[in-house]
Amino acid sequence: MFVEKFKDNILGTNGYFDRLIITGSLLPISFCNGLQSFLSTNNILLKNFIPYAEKLQLLLKESAKSIAEAENAHYQYLNSPSISKEKLVKKVIKKRGNHPGLVAVLTTLEVDNSYSIHKNRIKKKLELIHHLRKCLHIYYYFIDEHLGLCHFRLQTFFPFKIQIYFNGREQLVQKLDQCQILYEKDDNCFTYFSDISKAQQLADDLDVSKLQTLFDQWAEKYVVILPLLRKHWQLSYHWSLKQVEYAKDILFQSQQELDSIYNQLLQYMIISALPTDVLSFLGKKRSGKQSNNVETDIRKSYLGYRIKHNNGFVSIKMYNKAGSVLRIEITINNVSKIKVYRDVEQRNGETVHKLAPMKKSIYSMEHVIRYSQAAIARYLDFLAKMNSTDKGNKQLRQLTERKTEKNRNYKGFNPFNSEESSIFETLIDGRFIAFGFTNKELRLSLAQRNESLNYNSSKISRLLKRLRVFGLAKRIQKSYKYFLTEKGRLIFTMCVKLKNMVTIPTMNALIDSMVCITD
Repeated sequence: MFVEKFKDNILGTNGYFDRLIITGSLLPISFCNGLQSFLSTNNILLKNFIPYAEKLQLLLKESAKSIAEAENAHYQYLNSPSISKEKLVKKVIKKRGNHPGLVAVLTTLEVDNSYSIHKNRIKKKLELIHHLRKCLHIYYYFIDEHLGLCHFRLQTFFPFKIQIYFNGREQLVQKLDQCQILYEKDDNCFTYFSDISKAQQLADDLDVSKLQTLFDQWAEKYVVILPLLRKHWQLSYHWSLKQVEYAKDILFQSQQELDSIYNQLLQYMIISALPTDVLSFLGKKRSGKQSNNVETDIRKSYLGYRIKHNNGFVSIKMYNKAGSVLRIEITINNVSKIKVYRDVEQRNGETVHKLAPMKKSIYSMEHVIRYSQAAIARYLDFLAKMNSTDKGNKQLRQLTERKTEKNRNYKGFNPFNSEESSIFETLIDGRFIAFGFTNKELRLSLAQRNESLNYNSSKISRLLKRLRVFGLAKRIQKSYKYFLTEKGRLIFTMCVKLKNMVTIPTMNALIDSMVCITD
């Protein structure tokens, strides 16, 4: 509905993944009992667990240095996790170039879920405990030929978790280049496609199995201790969705076209979008309890303003990108909280297609796309209900601003000026609306309404000319009679009503309230 409503101003749309954070876990050793069984199978006593883990950690550290040296990549230890790795990597890329390959290897101490050995004084034995602890993490930053700039974060202590980051837009760039589709790009935002429908087809062509194969290859390359861990157990990484951003970009023909309605869209959402509406965008029930968890905030960026509606683990926001692109974006931090229709295996072995929580597996990306597209469509449908004020603003400017005709200037009309307000009230008199008016009739009526108005025939002639220039009155051919145009009648009626029914009563109430405060 939104795109159809503003179709004259829009080039097209493009929806795809933005920011994606994938986690990799060795599930059998990701909980205490599982790791306990692993250690027992490998004949490792609890008292020897820390030395054993530190030995593996050393192998990972030495491997990181060797890989960086072999691929001529930047290697650095960061003494604080708050140091911006992205800024550092951008500097390295600017120096080395944007070609595929390893860019940098960064190491730093970070807090994460891990294991320690605890002495249980009551039971008088050692116990394996799962808790937050500091350990070294290795960041491999590289430019992949399919996914663009990625980072591969490796925990160097049990359970050796992995975090992979990439931007879906970079993957689309590779596809566009392969198909020789021309495009213009500003940061991670496309502003032009030579074939926008084909570009969307490429964006929708998602092969998750290829992603899994790629992630497995990275794990084999960077987690060099996997052969040691697989001595007795067949361990492999399970890939899950941690954070997903899916965005739909609406490409306007120019920045001016988007700017003309963007502030209106913001104001409309601020005033009109209630918590229950936000829940409906996100496909949730409109319950009072849920509504209390909806937060809406507005922030100013260097490009303008963005509005964000947050409901715990999922949020939807709207902002302008690259001047001419309107972006509606869904961010999901826990996909298992979202219910979708999918195949569910029952306890009796049967498979039933029903509404169930989404799985965290990367194979749920197709469900994420459908959910996000539906939520964004509902959001845009809500925006489409906004009545644009462009035409009204244009008419107001035309009424109040000066006009020039045949090198002669004519001042605009001021609805709040007492003299011109009297003119408006006189012109919408029923006699004038029905039978029209002449110079003399208008002059006499103005004098009767307001004795202070000293209009002679020449002054009325100039007023009539001014009304005609602004398209508010017209003259009957071969006569001295004038009629208000439909536009003039509507505008003058509105101005009189605004003054008598809104402005004056509001001013009276304001003055009364000020008197009460003074008293």
